[in-house]
Amino acid sequence: MEKVRNIDVRGLDHAAREQRLFPALADLRVGESARLIAEFNPVPLVIMLKSGGEFEVAYEQEGPAEWILAVRRTALPEPQQDEIRRLLEELCQEEVSPQTKEKARRFFETVDAKTLGDMEQELIREGVSHDEIRQSLCDIHLEVLRDSLAANRMDVAPPHPVHTLMEEHKVILRTLDGLRGLVAELRLLQSLDELYQHGVVQELTGLAHHLVEAESHHAREEEALFPMLERHDVIEPPAIMRMDHVEFRRRKQELLRMAQDWKQYDFTEFRERVIELGEFLSRELSNHIFKEDNILYQIALQVLSEVEWREVKMECDRIGYCCFTPAGHDAAPSAVELDLRSLPPYQRHEVIMDTWHALSAGQALLLVNDHDPRPLRYQFEAEYPGRHTWEYEQSGPRNWAVKITKVM
Repeated sequence: MEKVRNIDVRGLDHAAREQRLFPALADLRVGESARLIAEFNPVPLVIMLKSGGEFEVAYEQEGPAEWILAVRRTALPEPQQDEIRRLLEELCQEEVSPQTKEKARRFFETVDAKTLGDMEQELIREGVSHDEIRQSLCDIHLEVLRDSLAANRMDVAPPHPVHTLMEEHKVILRTLDGLRGLVAELRLLQSLDELYQHGVVQELTGLAHHLVEAESHHAREEEALFPMLERHDVIEPPAIMRMDHVEFRRRKQELLRMAQDWKQYDFTEFRERVIELGEFLSRELSNHIFKEDNILYQIALQVLSEVEWREVKMECDRIGYCCFTPAGHDAAPSAVELDLRSLPPYQRHEVIMDTWHALSAGQALLLVNDHDPRPLRYQFEAEYPGRHTWEYEQSGPRNWAVKITKVM
């Protein structure tokens, strides 16, 4: 009889879970099985194991107190990780050859954003530094696959948080275009007087202020979106973006201080430092935005549920928006659809009520369920008399759809 190994990760933090889980799975031979026990539904792990083609995964138990996965190895791991490690070594060289770039292009064509994020996390677990990932792997990935990444990205409609973040990125990119042009003009000037006469100081102050004003944009990512990704064990991509934010924040604030205190500087010192800061920000922040739009946000759109996106949106609203955030981020949809069929029964009522309380007057909650929610109707009639309408849009036999409109 086959011996099945239990991998119990209940009560462990993220790092301890990984230290127990991944070595145990790596030790499995073809045909061997393990039983994973957790106190939460490990959906990202299931997706990762199934997509790799090495394991069969099935649920033995789905809550409420614990989830149990049966994991069976069906094939040996492909040498992708070794390939990306060798590729990283070549990309870290001072000069990257056209042959290496072509090799990188062919390799990256075989992986999507989620798979790349998983591979980056594995490399960092094995000792590769964040800086190596940022400076070599991410940058060459953008260079060789910029067009195909943009062509394959998923877009969402307002007021989805990702739509708002991406629209803000468009404004920031226009600001960076202005900064790039100002740097070119600054190279031609010869004195502090010329700075003022040509309006460079005034323009620089406006551009730098605009960049610093993006702080609430970064705060919404760091406090609303990134923690939600980390709940799904997407750890390293947000960590890399946070490192970028720290560097950008320091340089943007320095640029604004220089614009405000320009008279205190020697002209040559001022010009050289502003050019250095401007070139860095216009180049690196543009690349950062591309990585977020086409890699990080795409991972988020794949792994976060509708309920989690509503939580992200509420947290974004609490944090606040930029002075340049385009209109539409606060537009409320006339109806919010809530499909309950995939949720365990014990979770449904709380999700329904949380969503209902977040609605504004005039909005509707469209519930899709696998049974008639008649007890819920009795609750609404008792607690919200005259403050809602109840309309069946589908009545069985397998699915029910109910539109509940908030009247006041």
